[in-house]
Amino acid sequence: MPRSTTSRSGGGGGARPGSRQPMHKAGIAFALLVMMWLPAAADPIVFNGELSKAQAIARVTVQGFDVRAAQADLAVARARSTTARSELRPHISLAAIATDANLPQLGMPVSRQTYLSASASLPIFNSAYSFGAQAAGITALAAADDLAGVQNDEALAVYRGYDRVLLAAAVADARQADASDQQANVDLISLRVRVGKAARYQLVRARASLAQARQAKEDADAEHDEALTDLKVLLDFDPSSNVQLSDGFTTAPPSSRLATVSARARVQRPELAAAKSRVDAAAASLRQARAAFVPVTSVSAQTYNGTSNPPLGHGGAQISAQVSIPLVDGGARSAAVAQAKADQEKAQAEYDRRSLMVQADVANAWRELTAAQRNLVASQAALMESRENLRVARLRLRAGKAIELEVLDALAVSANAREAALRAQARLDLGIATLHHAAGDPANS
Repeated sequence: MPRSTTSRSGGGGGARPGSRQPMHKAGIAFALLVMMWLPAAADPIVFNGELSKAQAIARVTVQGFDVRAAQADLAVARARSTTARSELRPHISLAAIATDANLPQLGMPVSRQTYLSASASLPIFNSAYSFGAQAAGITALAAADDLAGVQNDEALAVYRGYDRVLLAAAVADARQADASDQQANVDLISLRVRVGKAARYQLVRARASLAQARQAKEDADAEHDEALTDLKVLLDFDPSSNVQLSDGFTTAPPSSRLATVSARARVQRPELAAAKSRVDAAAASLRQARAAFVPVTSVSAQTYNGTSNPPLGHGGAQISAQVSIPLVDGGARSAAVAQAKADQEKAQAEYDRRSLMVQADVANAWRELTAAQRNLVASQAALMESRENLRVARLRLRAGKAIELEVLDALAVSANAREAALRAQARLDLGIATLHHAAGDPANS
């Protein structure tokens, strides 16, 4: 599979191209805008071109698989809310009836009738219907918050997938540099063997290290290709798409304090808002269950107009009012109240759990970000030291004051330090995104 042309560098920054044509950027933006609004049931699209993190997030928060499922759940919840509210509105029906009665019964004459009948009903007082509609409406609000939560999760998932591709590309470049260093060492040892300054077994050892470096490079290439394919799946892109990632790692941490982020999370996290809505919906359902003990009042009207043979009248109308007083139902209403109370307690427990989880998410994300910042500084210092160690080892070998094993060890330390620095950059970038996710910040913040 063709590999992404993601920018690669030893620092892992994924630098942007130095210049782009305005028309090219406009075309990419237009393509992303169009594909975000493609029908949900369409086949995966083939996307060829540059893709930024913002574009990937915009795509997945509209067309992601879990997002589409949550959108369907929201549509269902809104439809149920509309159905519940319809019970409080007038119901009007119209019927056209033609009868050819040829069998006298119960004193009714043999007749032919054709008439049009209209009927209407209106609930005057039905608190159970009112509270039921209220509960359904609040549940629809919770479904909207669920959708926002899924979008937040999908944004972090695609960000993580994007960073995984960037890291794999940077690691592949680093391992290519390591393989080049190992090749240079093999060339040097070969020369020393030819002139009699090194034993042949040293060349065998150097070639073995070169083979290991090449294997590691191939593993990194495979990881890059697999990560890119996984990212395409997240974005609902056809695997044959030639996606080029245009962004690099972000290493500028947010300036907010922990208390500020925690306060934002309590207000913004969709999961917490959804849990609170479900507590309110459960309370409305409890009121609905208790309202089953209250009398119900409704009004209905009916009119008809038509012809009959023999004549039985051309039209008529009636209006009726009904008051229903519940008396005995075998305990069904009491059981419904008990169940509604239990559901309310369950919803409250879930809200309390979510509230603690939100604070824990912020605390953990903050700690991870702090560790990532410190480790980045340490890894960069270690990288500089490893490069100096390799330089000294090579000088000592050329001067005949070191054995070849020292150079191999220095090469291994340098390669590990190079990868550690790259992984530290990726960890910091993901830590920043995770903190925004924990705070419930907008997806592209």
